[in-house]
Amino acid sequence: MIRLLLVLCLGVSTLHAQTPADYGTTHRIKLEVGGEGRKAAFFIPKGLKKNEVLPMLVAIPDTKGKAYLEMSQCQQPAWQKRFCVLSVDIKTSGLQGWHPSEQLEMQRDMDAVLEALAKARELAQASNVELDDSAVVLTGHSGGTYLTLWLGLRRPDLFLAICGRSCVFHKDTVKFGKLDTVPPDYDMPIFLYRGELDHPRTSKQTEEAANELKKAGWKNVRYDVVSKMTHESKPEVCLDWFYRLLRETAKSRAERRKIALDLARIRPDLEAGKSGAISKLAKLAEKEAKAGIRKGEAAALLVEVEKKAGELWAEAENLEADHHLVEAAATYKKLERQYSPLQVSKDARKKRSGIVKSDGYKAEEMLVKARKYLDEGKEDKARSILEKLIEKYSDTAAAGRAEHLLQSGS
Repeated sequence: MIRLLLVLCLGVSTLHAQTPADYGTTHRIKLEVGGEGRKAAFFIPKGLKKNEVLPMLVAIPDTKGKAYLEMSQCQQPAWQKRFCVLSVDIKTSGLQGWHPSEQLEMQRDMDAVLEALAKARELAQASNVELDDSAVVLTGHSGGTYLTLWLGLRRPDLFLAICGRSCVFHKDTVKFGKLDTVPPDYDMPIFLYRGELDHPRTSKQTEEAANELKKAGWKNVRYDVVSKMTHESKPEVCLDWFYRLLRETAKSRAERRKIALDLARIRPDLEAGKSGAISKLAKLAEKEAKAGIRKGEAAALLVEVEKKAGELWAEAENLEADHHLVEAAATYKKLERQYSPLQVSKDARKKRSGIVKSDGYKAEEMLVKARKYLDEGKEDKARSILEKLIEKYSDTAAAGRAEHLLQSGS
């Protein structure tokens, strides 16, 4: 009887023991990077609520480089605290690629993470899960921190923050090259920690990473030594920081999502060049700044708009320098109308006003009119205008072109 009761108790215990599946669904993702197959895992917690928006933790595996080994540490807390988890098989967590000159391995690992992120977003959408793109945090342990720091620093447009646990670090990590096209975000939160009893190499390099990051200009770097911790993952330390970060940024992230919706509504008008669209964009960028949003989407788009305006301004200046003042004035007018209320619009109005009052512009207007008459075969009218032009505006570039037309008999 005692044995039977013991068996029954053990059976009940087994029935109530929770497995990873009890916390949610882990999707298997197949990738191809550099002609080689990779695997990734994407975990979505169960029990989604209406209008729930989930942050995401991207966990880079340690020296074994296997995504599924990383997932088991995060599934229960992800279900409890409501976030998704993504992990990817990588190569650079081992000795392969542990030198700045071995950039091919690093590039392929970066590509694998970026491809996995894209696939995870597709899976989330197919599962009716809304991800919070403003709350994607990158973390890694031991050998995985080389990729974590390298990628995280170079893609602040994708990651809210970085956490390195017992770091492998090379000074080249903070040196950006020509292929690094996204500007660094020196305000990005970065949390580095290692154990009091950690491996000598990672103890030294975690501290070195913190010092080098601060020296290179990153302002929000936190470095901790965890009491009695050996060379172990200790994800709970990272997760406590992650939860606090989400709380501290909740308000600005909610505002960011709202702005993103507004931005999606005005994008068609921006692309069509409709009046008032840039004004609305500028207001959204101001909202981002007031909310303390780093690397805001509206601000980034405004930079692109200003870049295009700058290109058009350069075109107008070149026309002006070549004494094509009518075309220059028309281009400045286009700038004024298309890019209001930006400063470049105000500057263009001032520039155009100065041009149209000049003798050079008035002379060129006459030259344009004369050429029109020539095209229409009205040579007498053209000659009369050209002669008046030369007489009245003899010191202008248009006068020289008028003389050439008269002499050529055109």
